[in-house]
Amino acid sequence: MTVIRRLGIGLLAVLALLFVFARYPAWGGDRLVVAARTNFHKGPYTAYAQPWGGDADPLYRYWATYADTMRIDPARFPNNTAMHWRWPPHAPRGAGVWAYDFIAYGNYDGGPPETPVPPRQIDRIRTLRHDFAWTSTGLGRANVLTEFYLRSDPADSESKLLEIGFLLSAPPRTIAFADGGKPIGQYRDAAGREWKASLNEKYVLFLPTDNAPVAKGTLDILAALRWLKAQKLVTGTEWFTGIAIGAEPMAGFGHLQIDRWKVDYE
Repeated sequence: MTVIRRLGIGLLAVLALLFVFARYPAWGGDRLVVAARTNFHKGPYTAYAQPWGGDADPLYRYWATYADTMRIDPARFPNNTAMHWRWPPHAPRGAGVWAYDFIAYGNYDGGPPETPVPPRQIDRIRTLRHDFAWTSTGLGRANVLTEFYLRSDPADSESKLLEIGFLLSAPPRTIAFADGGKPIGQYRDAAGREWKASLNEKYVLFLPTDNAPVAKGTLDILAALRWLKAQKLVTGTEWFTGIAIGAEPMAGFGHLQIDRWKVDYE
């Protein structure tokens, strides 16, 4: 065996080990470090870093494995969850965002939790709201987004009829995207916050009218759905299966801490 061949095999072995250990949950200080594409479940909640924008770009597909991590406090989860990312200083081609690093309640996008959450049609939901608080030492260019899908079949994760998101923080590029959609109207929530709603194909976005971050509060999602029904965007027969909150990195390095998140649903 030639020296060059031995070196090549050795390099492959090192890369394989790096791949394994980068994906295997490990302790970092008082938190569990969870790599991208690795679920952490507890009760009805799940943490997951999905670098879908990086996966779609052949130049960065390899780096996508290492760019995003979640730091979980198992005793307090979903509270006290940190998200970290390290991406190039530009947005990806096409996708616009590199990833969605999130905590989910229920079956947000095809990943059922440890404790099942029953899907319900909009008109059969009695309560759907969540209380949240987040902080950051620096988002870079990233969205803070809470969102969910409405489906025609709760058993089919691909039967998406509409995606609905609330932007809790957005850089100028995202604000321009939202403002470029078809205006739906202005929505006033129970806390008195004003949101401008727009439709981009099958994506409804709510953005504060002053474009300012919303770092804490309560969002009554059911009230927003009933408002959308009054605007004839939904019928009430669509199925809700879960909701998420997290960060969409668009460029550079960043960090998001979900200090508090609690979903009330029945």
